[in-house]
Amino acid sequence: HDQNQLRRIVAAAELTPADKVLEIGPGLGPLTELLLENAGEVLAIEMDGRLVEYLRERFPNPRLELLHADALKILRHVPRDWSDWKLVANLPYSVASPILVELAQSPQRPERMVVTL
Repeated sequence: HDQNQLRRIVAAAELTPADKVLEIGPGLGPLTELLLENAGEVLAIEMDGRLVEYLRERFPNPRLELLHADALKILRHVPRDWSDWKLVANLPYSVASPILVELAQSPQRPERMVVTL
């Protein structure tokens, strides 16, 4: 991953230590690392159980909540007020459109969304 690109993503999110960030598809965690350095709380949703275990070992941080789940199913079926959250993610291409539509149509959508594909 290009560290400069990741830094630009984080800069565009205008994160503060008070921010709560939703990351979908953290993979091996290069963006997660920067999010934890700049935000107060990170909720990362990852479908691959092996990656979830890897991330738990890599980031033993109480400010990181890792969910082993399908993000689209969570967004569709687990109502949540995202209005005081920021979505900052390098979205998996295969689910980017439905995830963005789901969040954009939510009455409590994130206050800011910064994504790459």
